[in-house]
Amino acid sequence: MDYIIGVDGGGTKTEAIAYNLKGEELGRAYTGFGNLLLNFEKANENIDLAITNCMDTVKNIDNKANCVYICLGLAGVEALDIKSKLQIHLENKFCVPVKVTNDAEIALASVLKGEDGILTISGTGSISYGLCNGKMERVGGWGHLLGDEGSGYYIAIEGFKNMIVEEDSNLPYSSFTKAFMKKLNIDKVNDIKGFIYSSNKGDIAAFAPIVVEKATLGDKIAKEILINAGKSLALTTYNLYKKLGFKGEVSIGIKGSILTEVTMVKSAFEESLTSHIGSFKFVQDDVSPTKGAFYLAKKLLYK
Repeated sequence: MDYIIGVDGGGTKTEAIAYNLKGEELGRAYTGFGNLLLNFEKANENIDLAITNCMDTVKNIDNKANCVYICLGLAGVEALDIKSKLQIHLENKFCVPVKVTNDAEIALASVLKGEDGILTISGTGSISYGLCNGKMERVGGWGHLLGDEGSGYYIAIEGFKNMIVEEDSNLPYSSFTKAFMKKLNIDKVNDIKGFIYSSNKGDIAAFAPIVVEKATLGDKIAKEILINAGKSLALTTYNLYKKLGFKGEVSIGIKGSILTEVTMVKSAFEESLTSHIGSFKFVQDDVSPTKGAFYLAKKLLYK
């Protein structure tokens, strides 16, 4: 039995899954982070171990099984000139062909099954990736200081900004301003500065669910924030559509809790995209990025 191993290496864990050539899962393994920017040696060690453990799992099913390709999508790999070095190391260690790419490419391939299209992600941050005729591009993903429009961070920070408007304009506090203050255990809006300037992106984004809850209950300002988030994500997606030179209908995958679970954001995203692009097909599959690595490897295997 021949099989392919797909590897997804991120900031907290490395996932390796073996698939037979029909795309059926045979076994999986997890280790620590695979982001090479955090610590190259340790990440490399985690990647090696994940692949080794995954192979051992397959051997328990069929000790004659043969790994024919390993494809890895790793966070941080584009920022370092080490792709070829890592590829050679892995090919020598495991004696199989290896492709090393970034985690975005395998995430895109996992949702679109290796075909052309766009993937827009909105969780704590936001970004759009796309593939068209072999060309891969991205729009967004600049981080919370420069971008992340339409993300959980964006939604939360817009809520905090509204608190400032209410305070400076001497307006009554909105329901979610009161909820923010309660969560922070503060009595004055001025006290938010200490939290904002000492907290990380994730801590701030954790306030987004309050905006979502208040919007669901009819808060006008909260609803406006969510609608604007959807419109911002649509614009990011449309800019990528133009950048890649798509014409006509395109497949658009969506991932991340803000786009997949917040109805107001998703509806505004879809409505705005319709006005920009016209015809498109939504793809929303909860599938491991390692499946995208499988699709990429299979294409290369039969090239």
